[in-house]
Amino acid sequence: MTVSANFAANAYASQMKVGEELAKSAKTSGAVEDTGEFSDLVKNALSSVADSGQKAEVTAANVASGQGDLVDLVTTIAETEVAVETLVTTRDRVISAYRDIMNMPI
Repeated sequence: MTVSANFAANAYASQMKVGEELAKSAKTSGAVEDTGEFSDLVKNALSSVADSGQKAEVTAANVASGQGDLVDLVTTIAETEVAVETLVTTRDRVISAYRDIMNMPI
């Protein structure tokens, strides 16, 4: 599958947004307390992936009805795939970090 420059730029921009939110969250949290910032970050990331999936569904419906372009559908689906893969990779790394912390001797 060929990845267009526009698709790659959108994927990188999406990930930069998530990275900036993580950095902002890390700077503003001084001590460990339940401020809800991390949960808001997770909700926003999940919402972003869900929105991407809904956009792909709308594009697929438009193509099925003859009103959309097949290239737009492939691009939208690829963007959704990258978003889901990024979310899964982030989840795996968070779980790995948690396991490492739990295995540390006290």
